Amino acid sequence: MTAPPHEAEPARHGRTLPDTQQGMRRRNLARVKHTVSAEGPLSRAAVASRIGLTRAAVSTLVDELIRSGLLEELGPERPGRVGRPGSALAVSARGPAGIGAEVGVDHLAVCAVDLRGRVRSRAVRYGSNRDSSIEPVTERLTALVRQVVAEAESEGLWPAGLAVAVPGLVARDGRTVVRAPNLDWHDADLGALLPADLPLTVDNEANFGALAELWLGDGTPRDFLHVSAEIGIGAGVVFDGRLLRGTRGFAGELGHVPVRPDGPACPCGGRGCLEQYAGEKAVLRAAG
Repeated sequence: MTAPPHEAEPARHGRTLPDTQQGMRRRNLARVKHTVSAEGPLSRAAVASRIGLTRAAVSTLVDELIRSGLLEELGPERPGRVGRPGSALAVSARGPAGIGAEVGVDHLAVCAVDLRGRVRSRAVRYGSNRDSSIEPVTERLTALVRQVVAEAESEGLWPAGLAVAVPGLVARDGRTVVRAPNLDWHDADLGALLPADLPLTVDNEANFGALAELWLGDGTPRDFLHVSAEIGIGAGVVFDGRLLRGTRGFAGELGHVPVRPDGPACPCGGRGCLEQYAGEKAVLRAAG
């Protein structure tokens, strides 16, 4: 599951690179890739006109992105334009893919998504994870990851990294679940239990949901609260176009905000938490 060597490495979302020649090159690679992704298929000339670089400079950047498997050429543009038709560029349907996984209280799910945002492979396993220790759960999740990666690789994709969504608090190291009350997990280092050959990011499932709305939503505002309500309740807070994590990384833990201090005990150790009144069990109990 090791990614092939590649040269192009566009800047990560929101990351500022130093004003060096290498930093400028990486920024320009990202600009070309983003433009083709947002508006493609486009010719090299069209990309150059949109980002304000010369056609020669854009052609060099495009060649690097093609070698890296990030862009592909679709052939000549459709006729009807003045001059020799250029070769249309699009985000590659082969090459790197993101592997996304979710640990739910009653299910595990894994998918592979290509650079065009299409889900190319998906696997789901239903069953309670609440009564299992963490090792069997991560073993089952690893098996699903291996299955999805194998299916993706059969279609010419290679895994660029693994993102795991969990219903709990995640430390700033992006791999340790500090506390997941509905799973009864405490200080669990998922990085030591999941495939070591994939770059790993672990985060709260509501945070991932908020980022999806921010990056992929149509007309999403720059300030909003994304609420996730299934068995538990979570939230992701976006302020000024950025995910608000808080000092310790636990911002948005809506389900364990006490609404009645003298209310029923909660698995988190508190009393009268919102989940005790609006979580799945409470709703089903109220419905009879």
